[in-house]
Amino acid sequence: MTWYDFLKFAHIGCAVLWVGGAAMYQFFALRAIAAGAGERLVALVQDIEWISAHVLIPASLGAFLLGLGLVWNGAFWSLGDDWIVIGLVLFGVTFLAGFGYFGPESKRVSKLIEAQGHDSPAVAARIKRLVVLTRIDLVILFLLIFDMSVKPAFSDTWTIVGALVAAATLSVLLVLPGSRSSAVATE
Repeated sequence: MTWYDFLKFAHIGCAVLWVGGAAMYQFFALRAIAAGAGERLVALVQDIEWISAHVLIPASLGAFLLGLGLVWNGAFWSLGDDWIVIGLVLFGVTFLAGFGYFGPESKRVSKLIEAQGHDSPAVAARIKRLVVLTRIDLVILFLLIFDMSVKPAFSDTWTIVGALVAAATLSVLLVLPGSRSSAVATE
Protein backbone atom coordinates (compact mmCIF):
# COMPACT_ATOMS: atom_id res chain seq x y z
CA MET A 1 0.00 0.00 0.00
CA THR A 2 1.32 3.44 -0.94
CA TRP A 3 0.84 6.66 1.03
CA TYR A 4 -1.55 7.77 -1.70
CA ASP A 5 -3.67 4.62 -1.19
CA PHE A 6 -3.72 5.15 2.57
CA LEU A 7 -4.65 8.83 2.23
CA LYS A 8 -7.41 7.95 -0.26
CA PHE A 9 -8.84 5.30 2.08
CA ALA A 10 -8.79 7.69 5.05
CA HIS A 11 -10.24 10.54 2.93
CA ILE A 12 -13.12 8.37 1.73
CA GLY A 13 -13.68 7.03 5.26
CA CYS A 14 -13.95 10.54 6.68
CA ALA A 15 -16.29 11.58 3.85
CA VAL A 16 -18.53 8.55 4.44
CA LEU A 17 -18.72 9.34 8.15
CA TRP A 18 -19.44 13.02 7.45
CA VAL A 19 -22.09 12.56 4.75
CA GLY A 20 -23.58 9.44 6.32
CA GLY A 21 -23.91 11.21 9.65
CA ALA A 22 -25.62 14.17 8.00
CA ALA A 23 -28.02 11.80 6.22
CA MET A 24 -28.81 10.01 9.50
CA TYR A 25 -29.74 13.37 11.04
CA GLN A 26 -32.52 13.58 8.51
CA PHE A 27 -33.93 10.16 9.29
CA PHE A 28 -33.85 10.79 13.02
CA ALA A 29 -35.42 14.21 12.45
CA LEU A 30 -38.25 12.74 10.36
CA ARG A 31 -39.06 10.32 13.18
CA ALA A 32 -38.81 12.99 15.89
CA ILE A 33 -41.01 15.43 13.99
CA ALA A 34 -43.56 12.71 13.20
CA ALA A 35 -43.72 11.78 16.90
CA GLY A 36 -44.79 15.34 17.66
CA ALA A 37 -43.29 15.23 21.15
CA GLY A 38 -41.34 18.29 22.26
CA GLU A 39 -39.04 16.17 24.41
CA ARG A 40 -38.01 14.10 21.42
CA LEU A 41 -37.28 17.19 19.31
CA VAL A 42 -35.18 18.64 22.12
CA ALA A 43 -33.24 15.38 22.49
CA LEU A 44 -32.69 15.42 18.71
CA VAL A 45 -31.17 18.91 18.81
CA GLN A 46 -28.96 17.99 21.76
CA ASP A 47 -27.77 14.84 19.98
CA ILE A 48 -27.14 16.72 16.74
CA GLU A 49 -25.18 19.37 18.60
CA TRP A 50 -22.97 16.77 20.30
CA ILE A 51 -22.50 14.55 17.24
CA SER A 52 -21.68 17.57 15.08
CA ALA A 53 -19.00 18.80 17.46
CA HIS A 54 -17.45 15.42 18.24
CA VAL A 55 -17.90 13.44 15.01
CA LEU A 56 -18.99 15.40 11.93
CA ILE A 57 -16.75 18.45 12.26
CA PRO A 58 -13.64 16.31 12.85
CA ALA A 59 -14.68 14.02 9.95
CA SER A 60 -15.20 16.98 7.61
CA LEU A 61 -11.86 18.49 8.56
CA GLY A 62 -10.27 15.06 8.15
CA ALA A 63 -11.75 14.71 4.66
CA PHE A 64 -10.52 18.19 3.78
CA LEU A 65 -6.98 17.74 5.10
CA LEU A 66 -6.63 14.24 3.67
CA GLY A 67 -7.90 15.55 0.33
CA LEU A 68 -5.15 18.17 0.38
CA GLY A 69 -2.71 15.38 1.22
CA LEU A 70 -3.92 13.43 -1.81
CA VAL A 71 -3.35 16.43 -4.07
CA TRP A 72 0.16 17.01 -2.72
CA ASN A 73 1.03 13.30 -2.71
CA GLY A 74 -0.35 12.49 -6.16
CA ALA A 75 1.58 13.61 -9.20
CA PHE A 76 -1.59 13.81 -11.30
CA TRP A 77 -3.68 16.39 -9.35
CA SER A 78 -3.16 20.06 -8.60
CA LEU A 79 -5.10 22.59 -6.54
CA GLY A 80 -5.88 24.41 -9.78
CA ASP A 81 -7.79 21.48 -11.30
CA ASP A 82 -11.36 22.57 -11.95
CA TRP A 83 -13.00 19.75 -9.98
CA ILE A 84 -10.74 20.45 -6.99
CA VAL A 85 -11.64 24.15 -7.08
CA ILE A 86 -15.34 23.21 -7.21
CA GLY A 87 -14.83 20.78 -4.33
CA LEU A 88 -13.05 23.40 -2.24
CA VAL A 89 -15.87 25.89 -2.85
CA LEU A 90 -18.53 23.32 -1.90
CA PHE A 91 -16.56 22.31 1.19
CA GLY A 92 -16.23 25.98 2.14
CA VAL A 93 -19.96 26.58 1.76
CA THR A 94 -21.01 23.62 3.89
CA PHE A 95 -18.26 24.15 6.50
CA LEU A 96 -19.08 27.85 6.87
CA ALA A 97 -22.80 27.07 7.06
CA GLY A 98 -22.11 24.65 9.89
CA PHE A 99 -19.67 26.91 11.69
CA GLY A 100 -21.50 30.19 11.06
CA TYR A 101 -25.14 29.14 11.27
CA PHE A 102 -25.93 25.56 12.32
CA GLY A 103 -23.67 25.53 15.38
CA PRO A 104 -24.74 28.93 16.72
CA GLU A 105 -28.40 28.28 15.89
CA SER A 106 -28.44 25.00 17.81
CA LYS A 107 -27.02 26.88 20.80
CA ARG A 108 -29.73 29.55 20.42
CA VAL A 109 -32.37 26.81 20.28
CA SER A 110 -30.93 25.31 23.48
CA LYS A 111 -31.27 28.69 25.21
CA LEU A 112 -34.81 29.03 23.90
CA ILE A 113 -35.63 25.60 25.33
CA GLU A 114 -34.31 26.71 28.73
CA ALA A 115 -36.40 29.89 28.56
CA GLN A 116 -39.66 28.51 27.13
CA GLY A 117 -39.58 24.76 27.73
CA HIS A 118 -39.51 21.83 25.34
CA ASP A 119 -43.21 22.03 24.43
CA SER A 120 -43.03 25.62 23.21
CA PRO A 121 -44.36 26.13 19.67
CA ALA A 122 -41.49 28.57 19.07
CA VAL A 123 -38.97 25.86 20.00
CA ALA A 124 -40.62 23.32 17.69
CA ALA A 125 -40.70 25.82 14.82
CA ARG A 126 -37.00 26.71 15.24
CA ILE A 127 -36.01 23.04 15.37
CA LYS A 128 -38.04 22.25 12.25
CA ARG A 129 -36.47 25.20 10.41
CA LEU A 130 -33.02 24.00 11.45
CA VAL A 131 -33.81 20.51 10.15
CA VAL A 132 -35.07 21.88 6.83
CA LEU A 133 -31.91 23.93 6.33
CA THR A 134 -29.70 20.93 7.14
CA ARG A 135 -31.46 19.18 4.25
CA ILE A 136 -30.05 21.80 1.89
CA ASP A 137 -26.63 21.26 3.45
CA LEU A 138 -26.99 17.55 2.77
CA VAL A 139 -27.75 18.30 -0.88
CA ILE A 140 -24.52 20.35 -1.02
CA LEU A 141 -22.66 17.37 0.44
CA PHE A 142 -24.06 15.15 -2.31
CA LEU A 143 -22.96 17.75 -4.87
CA LEU A 144 -19.51 17.43 -3.33
CA ILE A 145 -19.64 13.64 -3.76
CA PHE A 146 -20.76 14.14 -7.36
CA ASP A 147 -17.84 16.50 -7.95
CA MET A 148 -15.31 14.11 -6.42
CA SER A 149 -16.69 11.19 -8.45
CA VAL A 150 -17.19 12.82 -11.86
CA LYS A 151 -14.33 15.34 -11.65
CA PRO A 152 -15.89 17.85 -14.04
CA ALA A 153 -13.95 20.60 -15.76
CA PHE A 154 -15.45 24.06 -16.06
CA SER A 155 -15.84 23.28 -19.77
CA ASP A 156 -18.26 20.44 -18.89
CA THR A 157 -21.07 22.98 -18.87
CA TRP A 158 -24.00 20.59 -19.17
CA THR A 159 -22.64 18.29 -16.48
CA ILE A 160 -22.31 21.18 -14.05
CA VAL A 161 -25.64 22.76 -15.03
CA GLY A 162 -27.39 19.39 -14.75
CA ALA A 163 -25.93 18.77 -11.29
CA LEU A 164 -26.94 22.26 -10.13
CA VAL A 165 -30.47 21.94 -11.53
CA ALA A 166 -30.86 18.53 -9.88
CA ALA A 167 -29.54 19.92 -6.58
CA ALA A 168 -31.82 22.97 -6.75
CA THR A 169 -34.85 20.81 -7.56
CA LEU A 170 -34.04 18.39 -4.76
CA SER A 171 -33.55 21.28 -2.33
CA VAL A 172 -36.96 22.71 -3.19
CA LEU A 173 -38.61 19.31 -2.81
CA LEU A 174 -36.91 18.77 0.55
CA VAL A 175 -37.71 22.24 1.85
CA LEU A 176 -41.38 22.45 0.87
CA PRO A 177 -42.71 19.79 3.28
CA GLY A 178 -40.74 21.33 6.15
CA SER A 179 -41.87 24.86 5.40
CA ARG A 180 -45.51 23.74 5.25
CA SER A 181 -45.24 21.98 8.61
CA SER A 182 -43.51 25.04 10.12
CA ALA A 183 -46.29 27.28 8.82
CA VAL A 184 -48.91 25.02 10.37
CA ALA A 185 -46.97 24.92 13.65
CA THR A 186 -46.90 28.71 13.93
CA GLU A 187 -50.59 29.25 13.13
